[in-house]
Amino acid sequence: MKKLTIWIIITILLAWGTLFLNAGETDMTTIFPTLKGWTQKGKPDVYTPDNLFEYINGAAEVFLSYDFQILATITYENQKKNSFTVDVYRHNNNRNGFGIYSAEKPQKGNFIPIGAQGYYETGILNFLKGTYYVKMSGYDLGDNDKQVLTTAAEAIAKTLKGTVGFPTAAKCFPDKGKQANSGRYINQNFLGHSFLHSAFTADYEIDGRKFQLFIIESENAKDVEKILQNYLDFIKKKGINVEENKNLYRFQDPYYRSYGTMNLKKSKNYLWGLFSKNNSTAEFFIREIEKNLKKNKLI
Repeated sequence: MKKLTIWIIITILLAWGTLFLNAGETDMTTIFPTLKGWTQKGKPDVYTPDNLFEYINGAAEVFLSYDFQILATITYENQKKNSFTVDVYRHNNNRNGFGIYSAEKPQKGNFIPIGAQGYYETGILNFLKGTYYVKMSGYDLGDNDKQVLTTAAEAIAKTLKGTVGFPTAAKCFPDKGKQANSGRYINQNFLGHSFLHSAFTADYEIDGRKFQLFIIESENAKDVEKILQNYLDFIKKKGINVEENKNLYRFQDPYYRSYGTMNLKKSKNYLWGLFSKNNSTAEFFIREIEKNLKKNKLI
């Protein structure tokens, strides 16, 4: 009798735990709204990491690298047999949602204010909101293509929970010289170094010189210290000197000598920096990122 009672208690606790884990998550089968003049063809199809390749084949690896969790997809059709398909991908956090969106978006495109950001091309409208990346494809919509896709996207965005903007760290790059819509999130092997894992990046150009700024966000100060130490150990093993001054590190990365000197700053659970051949330029951008991180209360 006691064993049965204990088993019942454990079962109840597990059920409660599942409820708490799922609290706040949108039910992927209920996110598709009713749209006037359009009918949903059947019920949504749902895919997980185990079978995503069945739907998008080779592209599945990229989505999985950004911690894809679940996909729900459905097609809408009107009486004229015009149709459009909506794919809603959910990732484990807003960094990875932003990452997969930024990996696929064009740098120059027709961007629209849906969710955090969206973009439109004939027959295509994709947008980001929180952990959700939404991809829409229209078929034979004619002159109404943009209107149909935009109206549907706005309705779908309202059903999705999550923050509207980009991840906070992605908004800490300074404006001066920044190339529009160049922001990205690299989830693995940043700069080809496994110990650097992930980073937010943005492209810049000043006086004809092109370069990239980056911000590495870690879970805590201990983790970022480990990342930094691994990088410095790698550099020192190559026999390269490291200059250090008030948590600012300068050195030559043997893989990127043509890019100039690596300038790297540390504070709390953040690392940020750039390769540069001009010390004053590097110092300016190191300071500006630091100001923005402080302004957003990240450090």
